[in-house]
Amino acid sequence: MSALVLPFWFKQRQAKAEPAGENIFKLTAPNLGEAFIAIRKDETGRWLGAFKQAADGPHVEATDAIYETPADAWGAAFEIYRRRVVT
Repeated sequence: MSALVLPFWFKQRQAKAEPAGENIFKLTAPNLGEAFIAIRKDETGRWLGAFKQAADGPHVEATDAIYETPADAWGAAFEIYRRRVVT
């Protein structure tokens, strides 16, 4: 599993991230529903970040595979989560 660096705002929300599969994390926070973020490497060797409503469900929203590192893709996945859930 790729290393996960939690954004500062995520910690301020008292949120938690728990592994939920290979390169998938379940995110929980007070007063917010359960959500999942994931990253995936495509055939070009670049990474994408994604937001899901279930660990084994389809991507609700995903970036293009433009990230060189898993850390950058995790950052993008957290940003999707922030926009869709935290706003």
